[in-house]
Amino acid sequence: MAIADNGCTYNRNGRNKMNKAGMVLLTILLAASANAQEAPYGSAKFAPYGDIDGVKQLKAVWDFNFVDPKTVGMVFNNIGALLKATADFGPHEIEPLKVVVVTHGPELAVFAKRNYAKYKDIVDRAASFAQQGVRFEACRNAAAAQGFAPEDLHGFVTVVPAGPYALAYYQAKGYSLNAVGATQPTPPLSAFNQDDIVRK
Repeated sequence: MAIADNGCTYNRNGRNKMNKAGMVLLTILLAASANAQEAPYGSAKFAPYGDIDGVKQLKAVWDFNFVDPKTVGMVFNNIGALLKATADFGPHEIEPLKVVVVTHGPELAVFAKRNYAKYKDIVDRAASFAQQGVRFEACRNAAAAQGFAPEDLHGFVTVVPAGPYALAYYQAKGYSLNAVGATQPTPPLSAFNQDDIVRK
């Protein structure tokens, strides 16, 4: 076995055998080449909005219309993210954020007092959001279709004439519509809320 000037070893047949350092270097180069081919556009970077304080106030109205009432808990993650990002990054005003949630689908049953035990975690989180300034509004028509009068809902909820009416009202006042998670138009009753409503 002989060692050549290039740092490689050769066996008796003259075949090249790379030393360990050469193998490691080759592995690194191959991995870097593969990464460059799989992700040729570099890396993302974090960048908050530098002009956010010029916005003065963020305003969003959430469209709640979910087949499965438990979806409310998942969509609350989005509202929580908005509240946290506003607190962390601005705008830095006295009232930097206004959020309204309009419920007008099967998920409205979550806000009925009779269902508190079933949806306790979701309702407690909603009450916490309400204490932070999030406004909760329920469609009178959807509530009635589920057998609920205004007094049947939790105290942090306001019953309004109609869900679409409320969504149009807030958009006319400059609120952006956030329908994340909202499903296709859904009647107030679904297979997921049959046990939560008041039957007439």
